[in-house]
Amino acid sequence: MKKTITIVILFIVFIIIYFLELNFFSWFTIDGIKPNLFILLILFIGLYGGAKLGTVLGLIFGFIIDVLGSSLIGVSALCLGVIGFLRRIFREEFLKR
Repeated sequence: MKKTITIVILFIVFIIIYFLELNFFSWFTIDGIKPNLFILLILFIGLYGGAKLGTVLGLIFGFIIDVLGSSLIGVSALCLGVIGFLRRIFREEFLKR
């Protein structure tokens, strides 16, 4: 039950971030570069939920992003899935310090 509630909360956070990116960050750029909050979300999920959960949710969230607004299907899914999987490298770096 606890894991189900966590997944539902993560999907709600995903929807909130999607609307923030669509409405607010579409005009907020720094020298033409827009911030991507999905990368931070997937890194957070990967660090605190594990590499498997980060990878799976990265692939799912990326696929949803691709379906809703991208011309190439799979690019965001691949990138966010890899970011979720790279949690191991970041975790080991944080544990060293």
